Amino acid sequence: MEAKSTILQRPVGPRLNTRSPSPLPPALPPTPPLTIRKAPKLSLSPTPGRSAPPLSLSIPTPPSRPVTPNPPAIRLAIPEQSGRTSESGDDSPLFSSYYGGPSVSLQLHTTGSTDEMTIRPPLAVDVSTCLPRKPPGTSNGGPADVKGFLDNLTNPTVNDTDDAPSSWSDDVLEEIERLGEGAGGAVHKVRDKRTGKIMARKTITTREVPMKQLLREVSIISSTNHVNIIEFHGAYMSPSSSEVKILMDFSEGGSLESVGKRIKERGAIVGEMIAGRLAEGVLQGLAYLHSRKTIHRDIKPSNILLSREGVVKLCDFGVSGELVQSHAGTFTGTSFYMAPERICGHEYTIRSDVWSTGISLLELVQNRFPFPNDLPPIELMMYITTAEPPQLEDEPGVNWSDDMKDFIKQTLIVDALTRPTPRDMLAHPWIVHVMKQDVPMARWIHQVWDWPGKPPKPSSRKTDRSRPNTSSGS
Repeated sequence: MEAKSTILQRPVGPRLNTRSPSPLPPALPPTPPLTIRKAPKLSLSPTPGRSAPPLSLSIPTPPSRPVTPNPPAIRLAIPEQSGRTSESGDDSPLFSSYYGGPSVSLQLHTTGSTDEMTIRPPLAVDVSTCLPRKPPGTSNGGPADVKGFLDNLTNPTVNDTDDAPSSWSDDVLEEIERLGEGAGGAVHKVRDKRTGKIMARKTITTREVPMKQLLREVSIISSTNHVNIIEFHGAYMSPSSSEVKILMDFSEGGSLESVGKRIKERGAIVGEMIAGRLAEGVLQGLAYLHSRKTIHRDIKPSNILLSREGVVKLCDFGVSGELVQSHAGTFTGTSFYMAPERICGHEYTIRSDVWSTGISLLELVQNRFPFPNDLPPIELMMYITTAEPPQLEDEPGVNWSDDMKDFIKQTLIVDALTRPTPRDMLAHPWIVHVMKQDVPMARWIHQVWDWPGKPPKPSSRKTDRSRPNTSSGS
């Protein structure tokens, strides 16, 4: 017999509250009634018999500062070329045409010889003082004046012959290829249809570059004559007056920037003797510019060219130097090679170009930029001005001489007053030793670019010839 299980179901409906009720809270004491008193009305009318005092505003003033007496005027005696001295420095002709430097009315400091003078540029440099003295009756206010200046230029002969062309235009030039971008415009490889001469043509847009800066560029390059300065062949203006075109020697060896990239791609390095000859060529060019009171102000690998024989040629004068502080975009590229005193707006001379030379050379031999490459531009500028300067150090399988390390160290001295001049660096033991060695620069540049055939022999022309197997001239 099966047992029956009984399932008890929950009764439907509300459950009975069997718990005892909670005790009530104690009663609150009765609140007394609030009494609101009305404030007496304010009367704007004066009380009879009494006059209201006049309202006055009193502003506390800080205690007055003691009156500072006028400081004594500092007057420097700067020797003039005639032997006289100018106490103010304004009338001194020492920097009357100092290309790349500010006007003569600036504050000058001298510690001895005129070569050691330093210049403090103002916020806006008067470019007119950087131009050479103009011929009578000329000005540089617009395209017409630029065209007149170019027409009056004595264009040097191309082949040193009587039948060499003396006038230039787009009609007589054949454009071969685009070489790259220069300061203010593009650079093309061109050929003279009349002679077959291969040249480099730099095009500067007059709408983007101030006329005075453009004239300064042409003035410097057309008046220089040195084996380590790019040779000038002529200049002309387009018919629309919107472009000025400068014809220069074509450097088949390319720039130091392109050479460095080529060497890095091949996993090679630049030898110490080659680096020494390149450094000597740059310093020779800077020393020549210094003798003409000119500061390049834009030394960097892309502005150091090499000929087919491996001869150093400095290029890009004037425009890029004047545009350094004109807008914020100049904190890229060129500014990375600037000396600390230029970044900070302090005094600068030709010694600032020595710093740029050291940075360019250090980048070439190490196959990398010597400063951190992961910093934003502004922070990198601050790093250059505050951190210890980079040094040349040995790497696995690569050992540099102590003289070369000291050379780099001397070029990168932070104190602009104690940093050597280009002429001083040419007397450095490392340069002196390198110049005594036989360094085949032509064969080296041929190996870099894998050119077919044998390297050319050095030219016998005095204007093109450098020392035997060297990278620079006298």
